[in-house]
Amino acid sequence: MNPVTSTDELLFADEKEFETVAHEPKPWKILIVDDEEEVHTVTRLVLSDFTFEGRGLEMLSAYSGKEAMELLKEVDDIAVVLLDVVMEENHTGLDVAKRIREELNNPFTRIILRTGQPGQAPENKVISELDINDYKQKTELTAQKLYVTITTALRSYRDLKTIETNRNSLLQLAMSVAHQIRNRTMSIAGFANIAVRELSAGEDATSHLSTIRTEASRLEALVASVSDYASLTRGIKEHILLKNLINEAYTAAEKQLAAKNIALADVATMTVTVDDFMIETDKGLFVRMLEELILNAVVFKKEHCHITIAASPLNEGCILTVADNGVGISSEIISFIFDPFFSSLPDGVGMGLCTVKKIVDEHGWEISVVSSEEHGSTFEIVIPVCSSSEPSTEEST
Repeated sequence: MNPVTSTDELLFADEKEFETVAHEPKPWKILIVDDEEEVHTVTRLVLSDFTFEGRGLEMLSAYSGKEAMELLKEVDDIAVVLLDVVMEENHTGLDVAKRIREELNNPFTRIILRTGQPGQAPENKVISELDINDYKQKTELTAQKLYVTITTALRSYRDLKTIETNRNSLLQLAMSVAHQIRNRTMSIAGFANIAVRELSAGEDATSHLSTIRTEASRLEALVASVSDYASLTRGIKEHILLKNLINEAYTAAEKQLAAKNIALADVATMTVTVDDFMIETDKGLFVRMLEELILNAVVFKKEHCHITIAASPLNEGCILTVADNGVGISSEIISFIFDPFFSSLPDGVGMGLCTVKKIVDEHGWEISVVSSEEHGSTFEIVIPVCSSSEPSTEEST
């Protein structure tokens, strides 16, 4: 069944029916460090309309090395520092660059040195001795070159942060897997020992053997879920109509539930408000992400599940909202819902929303959730890159 043409399961609403809280993609933070006010003014003017991956800039200013270090200590997500060499002293900028790496232990922020007096800090010496990312004379840094320099620096910062996020996720996953396996194997070993004793005594050990089988099955499901999670890697992004992706996610969710003898149309209805909206995404990952959100809504429904999927333009991107009328999430556990193996269900594996978060991170997007018990949940995903170019897949018919 094609969900686009089915008025029973999937309803397409007019865009005016949907309202969302305005969200803005988080801007890239740039710190301008220079003792000349004119440099700050010109830099802000040149970069006023700069965007990278649909995100603009938030430009912070410091007029001395001391001010720069204070800001860097307070703000932990500064992507790029445009750093003057000569300020309070001839080598203040070099000292700041060294302190960023060593004192603040910050390997992520990209450092671009700018100097009007190149003789004070020879380029070859600075590049070889300091962990900086670029070195420019102020006279050569035209508007176009500044654009290129900032774009290159932001791309490098983004990639480093993605690697760090993946590393932390892998560490958390490994710890969670170890904990889950330990619990299952201890349970299996414990009931096996009890079964051996009871069988030796001629007693019925059927219930214990049944428990062992159940725990082994859960262990197998755990290993399968970890393998599936590990296989989620970013592929090739395409420009695709969001409506097409929703159709495919709906079909995928149907198949998942059908394997459990559940008809999606019997337990849920969906209202979709997306127009002919196009996004740039990895098709397979996006479908999987939306499928998991649909299944999550169905699993935690109260009676009949109603899911609302909507998208609205947001600068150069969009905000995608998936809302349901389910049991909601309590304030005590909402901060854990994206953790590996976290589930409020006794037989849940707990990797669905964790998978959603990984896919969001793989794209460099942002996800948030608002929920209250008995009133359902609303997931919002800020997608900063959107294009109106022709889709690379066939349009809905």
